Amino acid sequence: MVDLLKQEMNKKNRIIFGCMALFLFIVTILMAIIGKDTKTLDGLKLMNSFGGVTTLIETLITIIVATRFAGVDSNKQVRENIANHHSKRSIFFAKLIASIIAYLLLLVVAVIAILIMKYLIFTDMPLAGRLSLELQWAVLGNMAYTLIFETFVMLVIGFCKTWYSAIAFGIACTYITEIIAGIFMIFIYVHRELIYNPFNFFFVEKQIQDGMKHMMTRLTMNQIVAGSILYALIFFVLAYIIFVYVRHFPTDEELVAKREAKKQKKQKIQNA
Repeated sequence: MVDLLKQEMNKKNRIIFGCMALFLFIVTILMAIIGKDTKTLDGLKLMNSFGGVTTLIETLITIIVATRFAGVDSNKQVRENIANHHSKRSIFFAKLIASIIAYLLLLVVAVIAILIMKYLIFTDMPLAGRLSLELQWAVLGNMAYTLIFETFVMLVIGFCKTWYSAIAFGIACTYITEIIAGIFMIFIYVHRELIYNPFNFFFVEKQIQDGMKHMMTRLTMNQIVAGSILYALIFFVLAYIIFVYVRHFPTDEELVAKREAKKQKKQKIQNA
């Protein structure tokens, strides 16, 4: 497991992650400065909206998860590790742990940047009390959404063959889940049992930030938080089963044989 984690946190991945963290830090600071100048942000909104960078954090961790669990480089690494007698189970959990560490570090970077901005330009309210509570709720909301969304991405991302298609599809899942949730919402008012469909719980972060969103989801705060955790566990178990027992990672010989077979089939069609 230690060797697998070292692979996931190799020099190339550390450099890419460092650039992501720096980009997040700069954007968080710029969002606060622009918000202050345009009067669209104050200390309370800064905390409540998590600095306005929740979408960026979720995009960055989606890129990390997508490239960890799908794409040519990831599949090649899995094949090599299997050849070196590592189990699919240990490979899966190494990728999972590396993704969790990356997310927590991004979260810390964002919190540090928000606190710096609070003390530099949003000095009208003390951090203790309501501001601190709003920041805690914002972090909780981001964690709850990331948990359910990224386990969903892990579940559906396996079919992507290249790193760029994995990233594109992973990011697209944000809009896909919202569209499906919107379709369900059309029928929620007539069929109340549909409030428990999994896509309704993807609004967990928005409802934690704005309690009035319960008018849209028709779920209480306790229901949406508990439900998002439950569905995340279901997605996680399914993602684990698919990765370990369903997905096939062909060897180099099998890939060469497959290419040759396609080449021969193409030649036969041309000669026919």
